[in-house]
Amino acid sequence: MVSSLHKAAALNTLHAQGRVGTSSSGGTAAKSTSASSTSASTATKTAAARQHPAGELSATALQRAAGMAKNAAAAQGLERGQKTLAADLRTALGKAGVKLGAAVEFSVSSSGAVEVRGSEADKAAVQRFLKSDTRQPSFASRIATQAQDALKLSSTIQQSAAISQAAQLSKTSGGVVSLYSSLMQSAGTAHVVFSVSAASSSLSFPGSLATQA
Repeated sequence: MVSSLHKAAALNTLHAQGRVGTSSSGGTAAKSTSASSTSASTATKTAAARQHPAGELSATALQRAAGMAKNAAAAQGLERGQKTLAADLRTALGKAGVKLGAAVEFSVSSSGAVEVRGSEADKAAVQRFLKSDTRQPSFASRIATQAQDALKLSSTIQQSAAISQAAQLSKTSGGVVSLYSSLMQSAGTAHVVFSVSAASSSLSFPGSLATQA
């Protein structure tokens, strides 16, 4: 369920764009200009709606939200973090005698457990390594924490994109809130994947391009 705080944010965006509480004063020329502006705006919304059906977040809105200064800075921090984690993991695996044959993917389940995907040999070797890892924090813990941070950023990006898209496509404040709610519900549960190979690594999550080293 979309919180009242998020709905308030959508309404604030609408106010900022001057689409709530618009004055009706002005002469015939002003009304004509307003009508032309409304017509152009409607045409823009119609084109956008055809390109991105209601209830579905557009890639453009997500990219725009991801490019906002605060979100971009957070993404850069995640990129630095995944590079460090991947380098540390490769070193530890090497010391444990584990040599990856191909890329191994890590994800975190809803219960918080780290799941491993890869070839049978790589998967078995990495799982044994994680199970015997006694470091504090352990690699499993670091991978889970990284996923949580990525999910937080993904949620922020999706919320910003939904507010922007809803404000662009809806004509009324009620419509903005309704479409925003629909967009957030359709976004579903975000999934974070941390991939590590012998030579590279990447972190991918909804709302942002994969960060890769």
